[in-house]
Amino acid sequence: MNKDILELINRRRRQILIHSFLYYRMNTSVIPDLTFDQWARELAELQRKYPEISCEGIFADAFADFSESITGFNLPLNDPWVIATGMYILRICNEKQ
Repeated sequence: MNKDILELINRRRRQILIHSFLYYRMNTSVIPDLTFDQWARELAELQRKYPEISCEGIFADAFADFSESITGFNLPLNDPWVIATGMYILRICNEKQ
């Protein structure tokens, strides 16, 4: 169960990072705001409920004070993985259009 929780925390962090990068650095969005807000609420709840598991996850320091009311603007959007993944997703979305 702890592994499943950690995987979900990591997934939500990656999603929030990538979509924050797209929104704040690339001035675009590929998901509805409602989806982002749902992910943020879920992540904040998971981190409150499982603080010890949350500390083991990826980007733990960057998300240490994260709450659903915080935007992704101050997250590590210049991280090479975030940039590469965000650009990849943007390219895929643009190819579908």
